[in-house]
Amino acid sequence: MIAELRPETICAGDERFEGAVVEGVFNAMVAGGRPVAVVRPRNEAEVVQAVRDAAAVGQRVAVRSGGHSWVAASVREGGVLIDLGELDGIAVDAEAMVATIGPGVRGKALSAALEAKGLAFPVGHCGDPGVGGFLLGGGLGVNWGAWLPSCFSIRSLRVVTADGELRTASVDENQDLFWLARGVGPGFPGVVTSFEVQLRPAPAEVRVSTWTYPLDELAAVTRWVTEASAGLEPNVEVAVVTQGVGRPGGTAEHPLVVGVAATAVIEAHGDGDGDGVTDALAPLGDGAPGLVPLGRFEGPARLSELHVPVDATYPEGARYLADTFWTHLPLDEAMAPLEALMACAPSGKSYVLTGMPANGRGAELLPVGEAAYGLHDTTVLIVYVIWDDPADDAANRAWLDEVAAALLPTCTGHVLSEADIREHPERIARSFRDEDWPRIRDLIARFDPDTLFHGFPETAPVG
Repeated sequence: MIAELRPETICAGDERFEGAVVEGVFNAMVAGGRPVAVVRPRNEAEVVQAVRDAAAVGQRVAVRSGGHSWVAASVREGGVLIDLGELDGIAVDAEAMVATIGPGVRGKALSAALEAKGLAFPVGHCGDPGVGGFLLGGGLGVNWGAWLPSCFSIRSLRVVTADGELRTASVDENQDLFWLARGVGPGFPGVVTSFEVQLRPAPAEVRVSTWTYPLDELAAVTRWVTEASAGLEPNVEVAVVTQGVGRPGGTAEHPLVVGVAATAVIEAHGDGDGDGVTDALAPLGDGAPGLVPLGRFEGPARLSELHVPVDATYPEGARYLADTFWTHLPLDEAMAPLEALMACAPSGKSYVLTGMPANGRGAELLPVGEAAYGLHDTTVLIVYVIWDDPADDAANRAWLDEVAAALLPTCTGHVLSEADIREHPERIARSFRDEDWPRIRDLIARFDPDTLFHGFPETAPVG
């Protein structure tokens, strides 16, 4: 019966099936669970049909926008995988500063299309994810301190719910569905066919400034960043990355390094004599006091190209684990355990990225109660474990567990989109505010009473 689904359907046994299941999935560890079919709708009407037909033949539904999820949230056991890759349209109303975009649009394609029209949107730091999963997960995008997580730029969305009906959700209609869609990620009980998003004028200037230091100077470097951040405006985003021997920046004498990258997004130049970028970056000075960097770069950048160095950190064919940790600690205290941990990492490709949203003031700026996405704290640490040989799986899992054990005592929550939710499903609830989690569960049950959608991935095809 499953072969009778009317949009393009690739069933188990078809020579194209395995490729269709893992298309876009960048983690070579994906194994185990498989759907019975992959459905590729070409338009909104075919999405409606796919949901109705899956329900009619008793098959559950998983949804994929781009597949860029290290836990492969769309790869589930049984049911139908609806692949939204062909819903990749971009329609821009430049005068109204609004765009209607399909869930299959890649962030880098959206950024380039908008830049050509003198416009901008807080796309993800990585250019490959589809905007559907990115926005549903909250969207920690570029310039997130000033522009907020990207889900707060959604004006409305069109969604096919579990009853097979097409609905519009916004602050004016289907408000509970709209609230849920902004942050609940793979738990969302529906298939979004398009988003209407608020745009911004393209920045007047973007500048990137980077420093690389030996890892044994971690304490001094993070103290400098923490103290300087108090004087930085939210439009300056600072990331501190502890890197292994297999990543750029190290030397024969100093193979383990800590890198600092500051990105200033200047939306408009003022009428005064000051240089907007120079003023924005001034609190960072010339770098960590008393230290000579191993590497230094400063120069202009284009918003549409910020993803390029980030994309390079996700090599194709590699094996991945990841986890995330919010903490109330300032950056220097939060990163203190990492020097020893990086020194014993089994893979030199692994790294830990740490930042303070809005330079430590992100929790104050986040709109409370407007969306399911509502958990921020002072500092966030994002751990990526990357290696190639399956024989090293156990060693790299053990190292991630060791890092987690060091960070959990001061952890106040997680970032759902990159948390280790298959190994630790309790991370799902801890990715939301305590007061929001009961509402999330109740709304999912209301909109999907028969659990047509697979929802949160709490079992592991990764391994």
